[in-house]
Formats: sequence, structure tokens, C-alpha cells
Amino acid sequence: MKKIILLIAVIAVATLTTFAFTAQTSNTVVVNTEVTNDEFEPVEFKDLPAETQEMLLKEFDGYVIKSIFQNKENKLLKVVVVKDDEEKTFIQNEEGKFIEK
Repeated sequence: MKKIILLIAVIAVATLTTFAFTAQTSNTVVVNTEVTNDEFEPVEFKDLPAETQEMLLKEFDGYVIKSIFQNKENKLLKVVVVKDDEEKTFIQNEEGKFIEK
């Protein structure tokens, strides 16, 4: 009787283990390694809303705005400016402030 119970337990464990390993190997998970926070598209200064244009002119007074990019998802800006032949890149955070990259 003990041998039958032991045999049933061994078969049950083997079956459950086989299903567990089969389930793990059959699931294919696709991992997106693309950085989504850096998806910026070039945008023209004249195409920005008037408030944004004024804000950029105030924020980067004394700089020459070389290029402007806008994030596809959250519409935040990345601005490349030049002053005294030194190029700097600033990224807008969620609060609207520009942080040098």
C-alpha cells in the first residue's frame, strides 16, 4: 500500500514538473530594449505655439537656438543652443524647467 501511494506521489510530481517546464519553455516573451524616453522629433520654432516660443526666447536669452526637438509621447522639448561656439543641449522636465544634458 505504501509503495502504491509513493508511486502515485512520484507520478504526480513528475507530471506537475513536466507541465511547469513545458509552460516555461513555450512562452516567448518579447522585451523591448528601445529607450522610449529619447524619442524626439525635430520641430520648427515657427510651428510651436506662441506661448512656447516666448518661453524659449526668455529661457535661452543670449543663446542661439540651433535646433528644437519634441518628444512624441509627452510633448516635452529638447533644445540645442550655441553660445560662444559652445553647443549645449537642454531637456525639459515634467515641471517645465530645462536641465542641461
